[in-house]
Amino acid sequence: MSIPNRTIISTTALVIAAGLAIGLALQGTLQNIAAGIMLLVLRPFRVGEYIETSSVKGKIVDVGLFATELRTSEGLYLMAPNSTLWNTPIVNHSREPDRRQELSIAVGNDADVRMVKAILLEVVKADDRVIKQPGPRVYSDDLSADGTTLKIEYWAKTSDWTETRYDMIDALKGGLTSNGITIK
Repeated sequence: MSIPNRTIISTTALVIAAGLAIGLALQGTLQNIAAGIMLLVLRPFRVGEYIETSSVKGKIVDVGLFATELRTSEGLYLMAPNSTLWNTPIVNHSREPDRRQELSIAVGNDADVRMVKAILLEVVKADDRVIKQPGPRVYSDDLSADGTTLKIEYWAKTSDWTETRYDMIDALKGGLTSNGITIK
């Protein structure tokens, strides 16, 4: 009994087409699995760390084979496909024990810039959460017809970073206001 060539070719074409269709259907899933393995092996982030990419940001809740679960700062649950995380730069805000903070303050042309710098530096150094080495810096960053923009840089523990920032903004404003200096 002979099988016609046409049947063999049709069956072969059907198997190839089915394999191609399955391969294309699983492409995203396989990318997520491969990315999940890479994330689990290389560990650019761990559970509990706060990360940011071009498309997602939040605290890592779980890293799975297909997707990573995050909790946003708004308290929302977010599930990101691992291939999305793997194919974009990841900023890990929690990995290092210390982080640098940078704030800008603009003062008018009538302000004595040297005095303003001294006041700002004194306020920053007065906060016990500011790391002593490297020490804080205050410098002129920009000059315009309206005045001078000053940059304040200091380092704080990552665990205290956000609260230190909020408190520092209030303290810097208070230090300038109490000395009669207006912020632009």
